[in-house]
Amino acid sequence: MKSLLLTIIALFLINFVSAYATYDPPTSQEQNLFSQLLSQFEKTDVSKKDVTDVIQTFEKPLIISFPCNSNDTNNFVVSVITTKLAKFDETTVHEDQVIGGTYTWNCLVTTEASKVTLQCNNELRLNPTILLNATGVSPTVHQVENQVVLYHEFLHGQLMIDAIKFPSPWRHEVCNKAPQETIDYSYADPDHKIINPLQTKFASELMEEQGGAVITKNITLNETQNGSFAIKVFNINDYPQFVNGGEATLRAVNINSTKFGSFNNTVFLEGYLINKTQPGIAWLYIFANQTSKEPTYSSNPLWEKRVAGLWVNAKASDSDFYNMIQNFTGQKIIPTNDEKFAVGTVPNWLKNTANWWFEGKIDDATFLNSIQYLISSKIIS
Repeated sequence: MKSLLLTIIALFLINFVSAYATYDPPTSQEQNLFSQLLSQFEKTDVSKKDVTDVIQTFEKPLIISFPCNSNDTNNFVVSVITTKLAKFDETTVHEDQVIGGTYTWNCLVTTEASKVTLQCNNELRLNPTILLNATGVSPTVHQVENQVVLYHEFLHGQLMIDAIKFPSPWRHEVCNKAPQETIDYSYADPDHKIINPLQTKFASELMEEQGGAVITKNITLNETQNGSFAIKVFNINDYPQFVNGGEATLRAVNINSTKFGSFNNTVFLEGYLINKTQPGIAWLYIFANQTSKEPTYSSNPLWEKRVAGLWVNAKASDSDFYNMIQNFTGQKIIPTNDEKFAVGTVPNWLKNTANWWFEGKIDDATFLNSIQYLISSKIIS
């Protein structure tokens, strides 16, 4: 079995604000990148939500008007929506670390004679550092990522337009809006509850066209310890197209300090949640490697401690624990009794030692010495 070559890229695509700001035009490089991406996006024939409305706002204003009900506070609502490409702002502070792009709703709202007017001069910003692949992702994955970046930001525009364009609770709220009250822009989905599934489906279909795959992993709070986690992502045997090796690129939300590891054909991910009170999402883009590579082994104490803890609590099999020991020691160990520990082979004190290690009462070296003792004494071989 060849190993999976893992390249780690954290690409965060979340930003949403509503304000009326000064326009900063894009650089010529950013304008060229947008034109190229838009051309590719419009030629892409994989299924996706229709975002035609927001795309058209780059060329001409989209005007949406509707009357209110007779018993509403206001009589009429008019929205005039345009979008411009703007210069990417690298100084803006975001919750996450690396931004592929942003779509910002900038609306001036006025109420006069019971008529509400929204003049929205929205802005799309694209990060040239990410789009030019300064992070060195494989070209195939990079092309997919760029399309996902653009689609993601278009969705922030289109979802809000849909709320304005069609009968929705938003229309009722605006028709009953007092002059001093603000507009609800949450329909643009700043929390990505709608966008994440849509972009996952879009990315998956794009990768499948290229012979790759996208694996989505939700990191729930109960899978973390003080925000840290080490979770199984997938088993290579479940993806036969990657048995000879592959490249994996990580894109994530609310996850930092990520590190991949693998042993016994299982790929796992270690990291921690940026906001410990919120779950995280990891998207793993996998593409088959064109060259063969020798198997590699990685030691990941956090993950291996988790296996030890599960084994102690009878939530992992003896063979899982055995594979962890082999990976942790880096030694080729010959198992007994049909690929698992024989009854009575492993002394009872090992479970206590494994539990102490899991709970942090002993360090890695002490646990490793215990295992090495078993090996050298031929209690396990």
